[in-house]
Amino acid sequence: MKSDYDHVAAAFDRIAGDYAAVYGPEGNAAMTWMRHENLQLLQSTFAPGSRLLEIGCGAGEEAVALAQAGYTVLATDISPGMASATQARAIQAGVAARVQVVALPAGFISELRPVQPFDGGYASFGALNCEPALPAVGAALARLIRPGGLFITSIMGRTSLFEMVWYSLHAQPRRAFRRFREGWQLAPVAGKSGREIAIPTRYLTVRQLTEAFPAFSLESLMALPLLLPPPYADSLYRRYPHLCRWLEQADRRLRKRVPWRTLGDHTILVLQRLQAHL
Repeated sequence: MKSDYDHVAAAFDRIAGDYAAVYGPEGNAAMTWMRHENLQLLQSTFAPGSRLLEIGCGAGEEAVALAQAGYTVLATDISPGMASATQARAIQAGVAARVQVVALPAGFISELRPVQPFDGGYASFGALNCEPALPAVGAALARLIRPGGLFITSIMGRTSLFEMVWYSLHAQPRRAFRRFREGWQLAPVAGKSGREIAIPTRYLTVRQLTEAFPAFSLESLMALPLLLPPPYADSLYRRYPHLCRWLEQADRRLRKRVPWRTLGDHTILVLQRLQAHL
């Protein structure tokens, strides 16, 4: 039932008004770099003019940027507040004709009835880590994305190199290895003035994700970020800008290589819809 998602939607609704400021260019340099890298991947992967489905649109940064680049996006989010923020951003940017927004949990995207399948889709920055019904998402995407189409998702994985090293050095082993724990945990998401909300999250392995998407083949993996401080450690990014500029280059060199590609704060998976799936 959709009521199972209500507490997650309400939590994100509470910070919807703050989200763009806290995680935008002025509020979080680490997140800004990650979004830039992710957008480059999306635009280099999807052909210009593609019709795309977004799961977990947040405040609409990626949907609007893609619409400005000529794509058409159906953006979905569990939070009505986030969906409204995305719609407002699209109107302000003058691309409302290219961005349709629906407040809908990922587990219920089977309710969507597009005239034709999408050319591709994406779910960025851990949107699927909050989803309890991954097989339902995989089954729905098998219908919603055309054969041969690509789906790109970034998940918060079970092994974060930065997190393990940083918190171990600070004698916080429980935090260093928190992602190794099975099942659901409460993860903090920041709002303004130090306010936080706790979101039920589970850290996923690549296998858990791919097993839930049997109609798709795994094409590639990439860490994002690998060596750089993640968004929750943005103060380090701002305190040591020259070091982080160097780490950016090292990230780009290593992030697609074994074993580094699955050791990032997020792991990006590029999946392709199989031509035939029973």
